Amino acid sequence: MSTTDKPSEDPTPGEAVTSAPDATPIGPVEPVEPVAAGPSRRRFLSALGAVTASSALLQSMTGAAPVEAAPLRRRNTPRKVRNGETVLVLGAGVGGLSAAAQLLDEGYDVKVLEALGRPGGRNFTARNGTKVVEVLKGGGSTEQECTFDKGLYLNLGPGRIPYHHRRVIEFCTRTGVALEPYIMESTANRWAGGFDSVAQTNRGVANDTRGHVAALLHQAIRKGKLANELSLLDAGQQKRLLELLVKFGDLDRGHNYAYTGSTRSGYRKPLAVDIFPEPPPPAPLAELIDAGFWDHQFYNPVDFLWQGTMFQPVGGMDKIVDALVAELPDGVITYNAPVTAIDILDDRVRVTWKEVGQTASAEVQHVVSNIPVPVLAGIRKTGFSSNYLKAIGFVQFDPSCKVGWQADKRFWENDEYQIYGGISWTNDIINQVWYPSNDYFTGKGTMTGAYNFDADAIKLGDMAPPDRLEVARESAARLHPEFADKTVVLPNGLSIAWHQVPYQAGVSVHWNPADPDAAVAYSTMLSPDQGLFYVVGDQVSPLPGWQEGALMSAEYVVDLMTDPERREPPVVHRVPDSRAMRP
Repeated sequence: MSTTDKPSEDPTPGEAVTSAPDATPIGPVEPVEPVAAGPSRRRFLSALGAVTASSALLQSMTGAAPVEAAPLRRRNTPRKVRNGETVLVLGAGVGGLSAAAQLLDEGYDVKVLEALGRPGGRNFTARNGTKVVEVLKGGGSTEQECTFDKGLYLNLGPGRIPYHHRRVIEFCTRTGVALEPYIMESTANRWAGGFDSVAQTNRGVANDTRGHVAALLHQAIRKGKLANELSLLDAGQQKRLLELLVKFGDLDRGHNYAYTGSTRSGYRKPLAVDIFPEPPPPAPLAELIDAGFWDHQFYNPVDFLWQGTMFQPVGGMDKIVDALVAELPDGVITYNAPVTAIDILDDRVRVTWKEVGQTASAEVQHVVSNIPVPVLAGIRKTGFSSNYLKAIGFVQFDPSCKVGWQADKRFWENDEYQIYGGISWTNDIINQVWYPSNDYFTGKGTMTGAYNFDADAIKLGDMAPPDRLEVARESAARLHPEFADKTVVLPNGLSIAWHQVPYQAGVSVHWNPADPDAAVAYSTMLSPDQGLFYVVGDQVSPLPGWQEGALMSAEYVVDLMTDPERREPPVVHRVPDSRAMRP
């Protein structure tokens, strides 16, 4: 990893940007003719493409020139014909790209403006040469370059696909994006916190806790302590309940149904022809309680969102982005084109965007915004309703950091750990460590060495990138001492603080179901403002932070645009709990 500091020439996420051209344009600037009502597709695309498609500044910051479509098969959907209705999609994230493809199928003239030099938004996979840029609070920016060995990658954004996210899976199936299993949990994964600083196995923590709780409940029932609570069960059912608890907790019938340990937690000694399975000593209940593991996402894999089977694209999550881009004709996406102003007029919307040394604008019949709403709030806007502006200003995104490592030895697969995928958890700043779910037994691999939120993310994000790596390495060594050896876990780590990435504002939208104002803001953005401006993405879906939510939202918005009389936008009385659904 290489890191450099440089003055900030781009706005802090959410910062308003004026639409005035730079004082010293680079090269001649041709005026861009506004798109009149009902133009031809050629005229529309020509107007939007009149400015240069490159930006030296943003390319140097993002490490990407305008991206060419991957060689995947395109959509083969018969295109409808409309009377030259034009749509600008703002943002080439998953929701924006999906909406653009569907709108093209519906016969609209479509153009996508993307502020960065790459598509995908938070779907971002790091490989050798990838650059990660952050804008700092106090001014300036940092740039890291990924120096993983060629062929290795790390998903800096979304990293897994639940089996019930059918839109994503259908899209991958249709477009030829190969999927493989993603392991959310292995019982060999570890927990670091408490226990005299000795990391414990997942199976030990989970099964010892279950055994102790089952033993306590079994004892209470036998002593008649829960007579009122069990009054709806007859004597036979209560007896069956006690049998359930014996099996549930693997209780010891020979020791008055106490919990004395279980082979579910592993074996005390490695097996041999004369050594048979024997449970290890159980962790004391008091130590389990003091560890507080349940407060640190230990039970995430039990929740429906993370239940097996989960999947990941072979070769990186950005294979989905490649396939989305391949759905669009060449030239539809303009990169390095941050939007600086949106003006809703009587029957159309004027959008102004900026490139180095110049500005451009176009007037269109519809705008679909995939811009993160807190960033949208910082863009100059006129003609919007007061309720819509209030809704946009209400929304915030959550901070989050990730750290990635390259290991030249897959030590987690050795005889001591026997870990093949899944996540280990800590009560420390890094929160979790992910192990790769692919390329087993191949020698090298990459690991997610931190994925955190809220105060921990702000604290880690405020550090210089080299300091983040040192802190993350020290924390991860509580799970695996091998992290302290820089010949095993190499010093070429990479980090990202999503709340400091230009034009992103955070890892996912923050919705609080206890806040009635949140429901009002959510409901407001489900409707188009003035019938012309739409918000799209996982930020307005029941799955905040998930690609399925982005695809769902795109379907919904296209449905509204193509047949506004089909249904009234719904009124939401309770928003999703985004903290409980973080991807």
